[in-house]
Parts: sequence; C-alpha cells; structure tokens
Amino acid sequence: METIITLDQQFFLFLNSKHVQWLDPIIYLLTQTWFWIPLYGIILYFIIRKFKKMSLIPIVALLVAILVSDQTCNIIKRTTERPRPSREITIQDQIHLYQKSDGTFYKGGVFGYPSAHAANSMVFALFIIFFLSKRRKWIIASALIWSLLMGYTRIYLGVHYPLDVLSGFTLGFILAYPLFRFVEKWVQ
Repeated sequence: METIITLDQQFFLFLNSKHVQWLDPIIYLLTQTWFWIPLYGIILYFIIRKFKKMSLIPIVALLVAILVSDQTCNIIKRTTERPRPSREITIQDQIHLYQKSDGTFYKGGVFGYPSAHAANSMVFALFIIFFLSKRRKWIIASALIWSLLMGYTRIYLGVHYPLDVLSGFTLGFILAYPLFRFVEKWVQ
C-alpha cells in the first residue's frame, strides 16, 4: 500500500507542476458550482422538453445520486482521513496552489480521499449520457471530457491526488450507473 501511495504522490507532483500562471484563475473558476448553473439550467430545460410530465423522475434520480455520491465521499473522507496534498506538510513546498485575490491559498478541506468533485461530476456526466445523449457519440464524449476536466482541476489546484480523483470517478460510476439504468426503463 505504501508503494501505491508513494506513486500516487509522485504522479500528483508531476501533474501539479505542469501549471501556467494565467490559467490558475480559470481552473479555479471551473471548480466553482455556481459557474456551471447555466449548464445545469440548459440540461434541466432539455430534460423537461424531452420527458415532459415524466421529467421529475430523472431529475429526482440525479439529485438523489449526487446527494448519495457526495455524502458517501464525506463518510469515506472522515473514515480514511487521508490528508489532501495541500495539507501534507512533507510536500507543501513542492506543490503549486492557487492564490486567491485576498492573498490566501486555496487548500480545500482537511481530507481528500475520495474526490467528491470527481464523483459528482461522473454522476452528472452519466446522467447526461443516459437521459440526453440518444447514444450520440459527441454528447457522450463531451460529458465524459467535462467530467475528466473536473477531476483534473482538483489535481491542478493541489487539493487532490490522482488516486483521490480516480476513486471519486469510480464511486460516482458505481452509485449512479445502476440507478440511472433503473430509471431509464421508467421514462423511455
């Protein structure tokens, strides 16, 4: 296990070191929930347009999946207590962190395993794939790329290790896939 943690830390340091100063505020902005409200509104519009009276079923399924995903991540974080890289004293001087306009550094919470951003973004990507893609490859690819971008931002900002992100994606998939398959049968 120690070998995996060491490799994870080394891979994190490699990825986190590939930053560009002008990109920092953009990456930080991308991780803010409020930034994506227009996208969520567009998705909501298409769900209502597609499913009409039945639209409440997939919407509730999405909200339940995100709630379960987010809270499961929080439970695991409190159980495993793996510090975020931004809180890891042994590598703090090697990490690139985003400096906010007030001069403080964005560090996230204390614990980071698994990434709730990654889990929730995977849930949302699967939702789009199941309920809006009609198996169109460009929509599927866009949803997955968006989710991967959300995961990468966490490494870029120095608040998650790659294993945190990968575990978050996996957890989001495991929680949402069966739920969305079940709900898909009700509304299609």
